[in-house]
Amino acid sequence: MAGKWRYVVLGFLGFIFIFFTPYSFAKKIPSKVKGPIKIQADKLIYNRDKNTYTAQGHVVIKSQKSVLKADKIVINNSTKDVEATGHVQFTDGEDELTCTHMRLNLLTHLGTIYNGTLKTKKGNYRITASRAERLGPERYRIYDGTFTTCNAKKPAWQFKAKKMDVTVEGFAVARDAKFYAGGIPILYSPYLIYPTKRKRQTGFLFPIFGGSSHDGVMIGESFFWAISEDKDATFTETYYGDRGFKHGLEFRYARTSDSNGQLNLHYIDDDKYHGNRWAVIYRHDEYLKNGFYAKADINRVSDKDYLVDFSEDIPGKSATDARREQLLKSKVSFGKNWNKYSFSGEFSYYDDLTKNNNDYTTQRYPYLRFSAAEQPLFNTPLNYNFDGTYAYYYKKEAERLQYADLYPHIAYPFELFQVLQMKPIAGFRETMVWPSNVGPNDEDDFESRGIPDFSINAYTVVQRIFKTSETKAYKNTIKPEITYEYIPDISQNDLYWLSPIEKRSVLHYGLTSFLIEKKLNKKGESTYRDFMRFKIYQSYNFEAEEGEYEFSSISAQLDLWPSKYIYSKTTTSFDHTSGDFSDLYETLVLSDRRGDRLSCDYNYSKVEAGQDINQLDLNAWIKITDKIHLAYTTKYDFAMSDFIESTYGLVYSPQCWRLDFQVHDIKRSEDGSIPAETQYRVMFTLEGLGTFGMK
Repeated sequence: MAGKWRYVVLGFLGFIFIFFTPYSFAKKIPSKVKGPIKIQADKLIYNRDKNTYTAQGHVVIKSQKSVLKADKIVINNSTKDVEATGHVQFTDGEDELTCTHMRLNLLTHLGTIYNGTLKTKKGNYRITASRAERLGPERYRIYDGTFTTCNAKKPAWQFKAKKMDVTVEGFAVARDAKFYAGGIPILYSPYLIYPTKRKRQTGFLFPIFGGSSHDGVMIGESFFWAISEDKDATFTETYYGDRGFKHGLEFRYARTSDSNGQLNLHYIDDDKYHGNRWAVIYRHDEYLKNGFYAKADINRVSDKDYLVDFSEDIPGKSATDARREQLLKSKVSFGKNWNKYSFSGEFSYYDDLTKNNNDYTTQRYPYLRFSAAEQPLFNTPLNYNFDGTYAYYYKKEAERLQYADLYPHIAYPFELFQVLQMKPIAGFRETMVWPSNVGPNDEDDFESRGIPDFSINAYTVVQRIFKTSETKAYKNTIKPEITYEYIPDISQNDLYWLSPIEKRSVLHYGLTSFLIEKKLNKKGESTYRDFMRFKIYQSYNFEAEEGEYEFSSISAQLDLWPSKYIYSKTTTSFDHTSGDFSDLYETLVLSDRRGDRLSCDYNYSKVEAGQDINQLDLNAWIKITDKIHLAYTTKYDFAMSDFIESTYGLVYSPQCWRLDFQVHDIKRSEDGSIPAETQYRVMFTLEGLGTFGMK
């Protein structure tokens, strides 16, 4: 969720420093000693009259994960005052505080640090102060403070403040706050007040600037509202040079850790479109302890061209895919899972973006399904499973259908010759349809169909271990499998609403192979990882008619993990009759120790002439130097012989700041209905603080 400490009012960048410095710095004052204490020193003196201990020379005091070092430490056993001087160093885990002088009372937990510097591992924060005082349980005062995430002696940027009075869960008051870039002050505020609650804060977010060839210049500002611990909202006002003002609301909530949701509303009186336009996007996930769940995925837009102009409003889709969306689906689903049973339901609504209305678009609500996993039938050697569905299909200006399908099965698993696993299965499928609203002169009619089926499955498992060295071995598992399916020829001539199920006599056969790598480390401990997974299968149709081929295409899938830097997945179907691939999907992911990464997805599917899918998606992240990276993503359509969507990025990231430059190029569709657009984005990030950007 949004709403962390970095959300502050633009123009008061010094606020960020105020927030970080008091709490992070002051909390490192060792205010309370826990557990046993170990003291080491060149000399330890006890003054009976003053009841003090004085440790001198290479003093080290250890308590759990904390270590305090100094040239001299004096402990008053009566007042519990502690004073450390000379090269004082306090280490708490991976964080380190150094100073020249420290005073602390172990009873009141009040103290003062002089000429201190705090370095944190997390976030790489570097905070200094000439003096930091703890005035009370939640009150601090800091003088001449600085903050940065840069390691250099002359940091690329830092915040400075002359004086700050801080009350945790209250307010911070800073005087003479400045922001420096390259040693040059570029922002100043003589007096600032800022809430210092550790929770999310209500306030303005950083604005965004940018533009595109489609919408002109773009300027946006957002206001974040921290409603409660489990709810927040963001109000956004965006100006598009060619369209006008667009209003947005993003409301988020979390009922529990597993149940949460988000509502997005967008509205614009579009000068370019000459009309009011809107979008409603809603997501919700609800999970209860009793196994019940409910989900909502609502996507509604005002007009069929909305996604062309505002593709970024629909999450989870690339700009090209969102612009070419023809059927926008909204659904509400629910269900409950038991140990061996499950029930689910869905109400779905389809918005046809190719038409002006949805009067003839088929909607489905509800769709209900009940399933029983395979399990023993009472105290018999038989198993059973069941799958039942009900659906109502609705068209506003056309026919409507109620549909029910009941599909039980009985299985008898057994082992043959202690080698072959066998399982014959018998089932019966009953399908029923109740049509209505079929026409003024047609009578509603009930229709049903009952079809038995039979199948038998057989498989065996063969394993062998190959030892390639004293510390490495591979286990290969091969599982050949064969299944025969049969559906008898039953007359279905009187059916109108149901498509007939033809006689079926098909043999499926194939094998699956697994290769697992085992390694022994120097301690003799074993580690395992998948190295290869391969599956190949085909079918033979005994009922193939004249002109049809008995043998189906050969389908295969290969997953490879030859090393932790390489992954490959290939899924394909080869049509042996034409000698060509009917489907081919390839994923290849390459990486290295430097941090370079290349992923490639190739998708080919033979549908119809002129409609085949033949596309390549490429993503690359290349490290030129430690500070410069190149980013590139593209979609290439071989049918169009062109790159349909590409993003070019350059990232410059020194140790404590980052500059991102990005160009997003979207091509015009072939029919010209979707225009081409070029978007640009520039972002400047101060590490550990936030991002200023153009989008």
